[in-house]
Amino acid sequence: MFLHSIARTGLSVLLLPIAAGAQPAPPQPIPPSPAAPPLEPTRIEPPLPEPPLPGGAETPPDSPDAELGGDGSPPTPNPERERELEQRLHEVEAKLEALGQQIESDSLERLVAEAENEARGGNEEPPPDRREFLAGSLALQKLNPEITLCGDILAGLVIDGGRFYAGESDRSGFGLRGAGLHLQHMLDPYSLFKSAFHFSPSHGVGVEELYVSWFGVAPSTSVTLGRFRQNFGILNRWHEHDLDQSSYPLALRLVLGDEGLVGQGIMVKWLMPPLWAHANELTVEVVDGSNETLFSGEHFTVPSSMVHLKSYYDLSSSTYLELGLTGMFGFNNHRGVAAEDGRLWDEPWRRTVATGSDLTVYWSPLDRAKYQSFTWRSEFYYVAKELPEDSRQLGSNSWGVYSYLQRQLATQWFAGVRGDVALPTLRDSDELTWDIVPYLTFWQSEFVYFRLEYQHARYLPYSAREDTLERRTDNRALLQVDFAAGPHKHEKY
Repeated sequence: MFLHSIARTGLSVLLLPIAAGAQPAPPQPIPPSPAAPPLEPTRIEPPLPEPPLPGGAETPPDSPDAELGGDGSPPTPNPERERELEQRLHEVEAKLEALGQQIESDSLERLVAEAENEARGGNEEPPPDRREFLAGSLALQKLNPEITLCGDILAGLVIDGGRFYAGESDRSGFGLRGAGLHLQHMLDPYSLFKSAFHFSPSHGVGVEELYVSWFGVAPSTSVTLGRFRQNFGILNRWHEHDLDQSSYPLALRLVLGDEGLVGQGIMVKWLMPPLWAHANELTVEVVDGSNETLFSGEHFTVPSSMVHLKSYYDLSSSTYLELGLTGMFGFNNHRGVAAEDGRLWDEPWRRTVATGSDLTVYWSPLDRAKYQSFTWRSEFYYVAKELPEDSRQLGSNSWGVYSYLQRQLATQWFAGVRGDVALPTLRDSDELTWDIVPYLTFWQSEFVYFRLEYQHARYLPYSAREDTLERRTDNRALLQVDFAAGPHKHEKY
């Protein structure tokens, strides 16, 4: 209303004298300021005579005296023009009043909004992608674990002298090798739950992993309790559908067992200070000795212990080197075995010692990381296993090594080749088993990939009859299709 009053007063002062047809009052002299010095008299020169106007007119048409008449007398009153000016004055007053009301309304709404925001603590509502649901049915979704379903489809053509099969259950065909259901959930700020259930047409349903990890138990230390794949080297920790080839290396399967090392127990990880490398990690695990190839299998009574040390080096801005050493100790004798008469008996103590080393070199240029990369990965395994006196196995020591090279050809294309050499843990002769595996992988997206692979193996041990081992040559071509539906895709630990 203050703005409205000022505008109305100013227009009234300007328009009313004109509407009344009166001559404006002569300006009043402004008294000099007391502090200003007196002005000196100024001599005023008489004006020069103006040139005569054309046509003999005495007063210019645009002169102020033209409205007053040629002799300066007041103009004749014009009622119609007065009404027009008064109408325009009323229109301007109406517009000013509406403008003043709008300004007052906007100011009031702004004050109310600021007061409400202040009452809420001064925090504005976040955008939808950052909004937290503190109440309501949608907030219950936070209580659900993250779910991922993985499918592993494998087509194989066995090339064995035109028979297209390598055993009673090892035949050419196309089918579902397995499916995995993976669940993950942050239980609270201190603990993480993970599980992996495996479904296989040939092996049924199994629990591959189910564990809880606690973080911050001690500085740079985490503790895991449950069932998990052990950190013996690198690839033993990965799930089969996450590998760079269609299956675990032959050296790992022949030395550590077909499924690798999986145990139930406790694991402690410590991210060490960078003593001799840019990063060091120490892992200690104590699990049951349920692995049948190295330990007591289902008749275990004493747990096995494992230590893994990993060292990481940045060789350049595009290349890193990772080295690992592993040691494991346990027993392979059977205890609490039921005899024919129902009594339980124990075998004499027999020890198993397993060691390993691993190496990974990875290169990817910073400016071409999406299109180029190179990986060289190798592992070595050695096992010293005491055998019973009546064992049919030939030796107590076994070893294996694999190495593979993989090159990224383009954004979605990878090509590689892997080679394995092993002296199997379960064997009837000292012949070395070896194979070579070239492969080509196309990643349709981070959720789906296709792989074409060829396997050639020599002196591969297999069970032709119960309690007997034989050797054979194996050739097969494989087409693998894998997909993952869920947030975690194909994870490599």
